[in-house]
Amino acid sequence: MSPRPEEDDGYGAPYSALAQVYDRWMAADRVPYDQWLTFTGKRFAESGLQVRNVLDVACGTGMTIKALQDHGYEVTGVDASAAMLDVARARTAPGTELVCLAVPDERLAELGPFDSALVCFDGANYLTAQDALATTLHQLARTLRPGGVLVFDLSTRRTFEEIAAAGEFGEDFGDFAYIWNTRHEPDTPAYEYLVSLFVAEGELFRRSVERHAQRHFSRDEVRNALRAAGFTDIAVSDNYTERDATDSTRRETWSARRTTGPIPTMTPRGL
Repeated sequence: MSPRPEEDDGYGAPYSALAQVYDRWMAADRVPYDQWLTFTGKRFAESGLQVRNVLDVACGTGMTIKALQDHGYEVTGVDASAAMLDVARARTAPGTELVCLAVPDERLAELGPFDSALVCFDGANYLTAQDALATTLHQLARTLRPGGVLVFDLSTRRTFEEIAAAGEFGEDFGDFAYIWNTRHEPDTPAYEYLVSLFVAEGELFRRSVERHAQRHFSRDEVRNALRAAGFTDIAVSDNYTERDATDSTRRETWSARRTTGPIPTMTPRGL
């Protein structure tokens, strides 16, 4: 997910520079888009709904949108990065609705109704502000039809700790390279990544630095937020498989269905 743009702090907006090389970078990590599509297709089938239209939140460069469109779905994409959406616009079907906004945002609830909503590849880990996850889930419930299917993933505490333990690392792709530094606030679930990107321009390289803020969530936090937003049939598995999530899981995949009854009113924490 492209996160909410931060105030000017000397760093570029998240994904403002990465957008131009993002797909090549992710291809190097062999992102399993087909596996994601297979998993979500099974959740659609299990729901008993005839899923036709899908909301892809944190759609990035549109890889998931394109895969869903190739399978006949009508897809609307949402992302906070205009640069990522520019890439998505060139990839997806002509006329695809692509909306630039950073969740949580009340406009999200006004986009529907949709049969399903997806938030793939750690997009929800960018929801770092207090109640941001709960608020976003509540907005997604409102944009889904009764019984609509929600699928999203979250990197786990184990993943964050492994990345932090790696310290500074990077990779050289020839015409671009990156250096990754992790900062962690002790005794909190919050992590900050400084990504220095070097992209070839003629005989030189242009350097850009982006700051990305993410956090991990406990399973109880996620389940409670889903229930409070009116989701049922809540399940969690290991990284888009049918395996149960365990303490060794590095990415959890959550699925749920919007209640067919009224959506509960959200009560802010502390009230």
